[in-house]
Order: sequence, then structure tokens, then C-alpha cells
Amino acid sequence: MRLIEVRQPRQHDLVARTFTIAGFASGFEGTVLWRLVETDGDVLGEGLVQGAGSMGVVDDFGHDVSLPPGTDARGTHVLLQVFGDDPSGENPPGPDLDQVRVTLFTGLSGFRLHEVVRGDTLTAIARDHGQDTTATDVFEANRDTVMDPDRIFPGQVLRVPLL
Repeated sequence: MRLIEVRQPRQHDLVARTFTIAGFASGFEGTVLWRLVETDGDVLGEGLVQGAGSMGVVDDFGHDVSLPPGTDARGTHVLLQVFGDDPSGENPPGPDLDQVRVTLFTGLSGFRLHEVVRGDTLTAIARDHGQDTTATDVFEANRDTVMDPDRIFPGQVLRVPLL
């Protein structure tokens, strides 16, 4: 039985330097922890989420996260971890771990949706629909559905980051 579930952001969502974590949980004294981890294990940010349920009672929570100044990422695939406190250190990072893979653009101001039409390229989409956006940005923002930046197909709906 899971005592922590992250519902926002969802798997493969785009997040900025500041974003909201929401879900439901039960944690020690109504508190669970979060951290954002790069694929090499470096921690980009971490903190507490207060207001979750406690003593086995599961309750909704919402928490705004701000990454530290100096954190700079553009299309970086990271892992958001939300977990309970484990003073024993036996269950790192902590019990009831829920993990969500997200794509971090620290300068993200939003994104547009673009439906691919015949003749589109990621370069043209970035130029025509983005804001300080490159083809690489569009590719990284859509890695869950685009496997090769040179192969996009009519009808695909792509997220175009606005930076």
C-alpha cells in the first residue's frame, strides 16, 4: 500500500525553476521530503512538504518548490523524488518513495502545443512557434514521444518550450 503519491507534476512534464508538487501522503508529523536529482545522482534541490497526512491518515498536499539560485538547466531530464523521513537511514532516500521523471528548463515561462504537419522540422517549429527556443529544446521537451529528432510525423502534438 502506497502512502505517498505524486499527482503533479506528471511523468514527463516540463517544469521550471519554480513549480508545484501536489498529491497525497501520510508522513511523520504531516511532513514528507522532496528532492530533484540529475541522472548522475547530483541533487539540484531538496526540501520539506508540510501539510500531508500523518499517523497513517492520508491527506492531499500541495507545495511550491523553488530551486536554488544558480541552478541552470535547459532540457535536463531529472527525477523528482517524494518520500517519508527515515532517521534510521535503512531505506534511502526514505520510505514510501514515489518518483516522477520530468524535464527541467529553469528559464521556462510556459509552452505552446503544436500539431506537426507535413514538411515540419524541429528547427522550423522552434523558430516559428518558440520563444528563444532551439530544435534541441523541442526535442528534449518531447523525448517521451520523439525518439529521433529527424523523424517527426504529421498529427503528433509537440510541446514547444517558451524560454
